[in-house]
Amino acid sequence: MMIGESASPRVGIRANHASPVIIATDGRSQSDAALIVGRLLAGEADAIRVVTVIKPMPMLGGAQVGATPDLVADRRANARRQVATQMTRTGNQALEVELRDGDPATVVARLAHGAGASMIVCGLGRHRVADRMFGDETALRLIRMSDVPVFAAASGAAQAPRRIVVAVDFAETSLRAARLAIEIAAPAATIYLVHVAPRDSALYDWKSWSTAYEQDAGNALRKTHEQLRIPADMTTQRVLLQGDPTTELLAFATNVNADLIATGSHGYGFVARFLVGSVTTRLVRCATCSVLTVPHAAVMTHVRTSVEPSEASALTQENWANQLAEFSRRNEGRRGTLEVDDPELDGQAQLFDYPLLGAAYDPHDERVELMFGSGTAGGRHLTREIGGVTSIMVLRDEMQRDLAIRIAHGAGLTLLTFTS
Repeated sequence: MMIGESASPRVGIRANHASPVIIATDGRSQSDAALIVGRLLAGEADAIRVVTVIKPMPMLGGAQVGATPDLVADRRANARRQVATQMTRTGNQALEVELRDGDPATVVARLAHGAGASMIVCGLGRHRVADRMFGDETALRLIRMSDVPVFAAASGAAQAPRRIVVAVDFAETSLRAARLAIEIAAPAATIYLVHVAPRDSALYDWKSWSTAYEQDAGNALRKTHEQLRIPADMTTQRVLLQGDPTTELLAFATNVNADLIATGSHGYGFVARFLVGSVTTRLVRCATCSVLTVPHAAVMTHVRTSVEPSEASALTQENWANQLAEFSRRNEGRRGTLEVDDPELDGQAQLFDYPLLGAAYDPHDERVELMFGSGTAGGRHLTREIGGVTSIMVLRDEMQRDLAIRIAHGAGLTLLTFTS
């Protein structure tokens, strides 16, 4: 398919030779959309690098099976022909292909990092049970490894997305994902800012928790909308859902016939690896439309100015009460985002932009309490009670200022990250 003007994004990602779009393809039809969409988003041919990675031969007894020089040459020639045929099929004959050897996800992620890439585009591909067993979920593995945004193009994608569902959890990654989605959207696109509320009242300690959560989340969605500066020709809808995040997002995307789901992905940075939920994994495995993910590392590169923390201190259990009291004195009034990695909540961000009142440990009940609120008489207060705590860790920057507190409990984690 040739790229027409009507299919182009409104802005694009402003890629260039020094910050290219990396298109990962294996020459098969499931990656046709990657070539088409990647060419579309990059704009100029010299802002594109097309890469195909040849997997190594199987190993047997420490040696590659049948890896003769002739066979290696034949495999490379076949891979080049297959991608050349694909380029003709998709109307991209002018592009050149780079052949690399190794594990596809690892090679592409490293190449993108070294090239300072603006984005990786790959095919959404298949994510069947067999693919998981044999490690063939290339798109998902690439998303996990990459420190630049990844656009996994669904089969049939051939134009800039016109209906975009942005998964909003009020973390920096989801804000960055929303901004990037707007950049690559088609003119007059519709942007749905969707937040999925938790299914129970674990965080809120008053009876009308649902109404209060809706009010808080509604205000936060409004602030997110204001921060995005969405072009006047685009339509925006703010949507608040409740339930399992992945299930609700996929159902909503299907209902509005979305072309793209955009989400922030908790990456593997020093802070982010404390909370790695399964929402992105399930979205990639189950989505029928394209999926755009922005990893934590990309946010650190393009948005944040602070560096990785230089120290992580584990609190000693016999001193939890005193150490949390001191933590409270240092951080009273600071605002933050509270996230809970829990099998029931699925990594849901549960609280945003609330000032900390204090943290406490009750040795009798063996519970930690995180308390939030305005601190004024009659003001609303929220409490997160955490039982079964196994460890508490505080993260600090080079100036010894607290960045976050991580509390491990049972099979889950609770992470409070300060935003002010």
